[in-house]
Amino acid sequence: MSEATRVPRPIPLATKPRPRAAGRPGSGKTACIRTFGCQMNVHDSDRMRRMILDAGYAEVNAYEDADIVILNTCYVRENAVDRVRGHLGELNRLRKEGRVKKVALTGCIGAAEESETLRRQFGIDLVLGTHNTYELAEFVGLPTMEETYTPDLPGTEGEHAAFVTIMTGCNYQCSYCIVPTVRGRMVCRSKESVLSEVDRLVASGTRYVTLLGQTVDAWRHEGDRFCDLLEAVADRAPRVSFTTSHPSNMEDRTLEAIGQKDTIVKRLHLPVQSGSDRMLRVMHRGYKAERYRRKIGVFREAAPDGTLSTDIIVGHPGETEEDHEATLGLVEDCAFDSAYVFKFSPREGTEAASLGEVVPPKVAQRRFLEVLRAVEGNAFARNQRKIGGTEEVYVRHGANEDGRAIGETWSGHAVHLRTEATPGEYVRVAIESAGPHVLYAGDPLVETGSG
Repeated sequence: MSEATRVPRPIPLATKPRPRAAGRPGSGKTACIRTFGCQMNVHDSDRMRRMILDAGYAEVNAYEDADIVILNTCYVRENAVDRVRGHLGELNRLRKEGRVKKVALTGCIGAAEESETLRRQFGIDLVLGTHNTYELAEFVGLPTMEETYTPDLPGTEGEHAAFVTIMTGCNYQCSYCIVPTVRGRMVCRSKESVLSEVDRLVASGTRYVTLLGQTVDAWRHEGDRFCDLLEAVADRAPRVSFTTSHPSNMEDRTLEAIGQKDTIVKRLHLPVQSGSDRMLRVMHRGYKAERYRRKIGVFREAAPDGTLSTDIIVGHPGETEEDHEATLGLVEDCAFDSAYVFKFSPREGTEAASLGEVVPPKVAQRRFLEVLRAVEGNAFARNQRKIGGTEEVYVRHGANEDGRAIGETWSGHAVHLRTEATPGEYVRVAIESAGPHVLYAGDPLVETGSG
């Protein structure tokens, strides 16, 4: 049936989550969603949350309070799979005790061959990949409606912050990465669809929009490129950021827009993976270290106070001490504010899993620590310069039992502060101290409202 002739049956969608149940409600249906992995998985869980709410389930936080448990999983690293195995073992015990009725496994593990082994081993009731999440609708008692629960489904309205997926999948074939296998090739949403969603979210009270994609800066549609979309969103939303980017797609005008547009957070996450040109070739990254350095130079000039983060893999098959030293040199040159440093973990189905020249675990651990210490040393020095200054901070998470809230500056720095302001509000604070990962502020100087 063509798109023009298909007539989907309407299903009313919740616009804002109902309050989460503290425990198992009397006779009502309950569900628990546990999310592993990246922001894309968080957004997928939001879509699934819409389904369970529409089906009349109350969301609970504990497995033992749930009739249905949904594990939305990551497959990027081996330890992520090990964690999920542990959760599945606990759920098996609870099912034998009659405390959990059904278990669904979704996300990237669900799209991998390993999912069938897990389904048999743990008696999983439903296994879904990343492209058929909509099938969860029937599992929870709604009509099966691919048209209703697609990637175009808007984010949860009425929240202070929201993720907006602008593309899915990846066209790169990095040696170590399973994402193209479990997420598929790149598919971009239309500019009109994205902007319409942003408009609805902002009208409902959303103050902070984060654009999401596996390689978000690869977005293209009818002649428009990522920077065109980013600038259009920045003209509509009070606060904007994006993740994750690929250096091969990152244009100078995007880096310049980060500095020029007042509503864009001055933060760039640009995974480099290695500072060695030889390793970048082996990884199929498509750029050289000097090209990456040049892009960082453009960003630092456009947003001198901005924060820069990256991903780095140590111990990839074939990595030598010379390659490792090149990575340390790039870390020093770029002065990252933070980095996700990983020891290579082979994933079945990737090229790197079959490569020889395995780096001994002790060597990989040493290299991991050396890179991590170099990153944290640079980050700590940069954060120390913020002490004594004042910052306008967007409150992301309200105060905990100790009275500490978590916020974010316009430069992308994380801040711990004492405030009664609610998420979505701005406060002005003085920075009193700093660590390598976070700034610490005193009492608010001025509370500026929702911006």
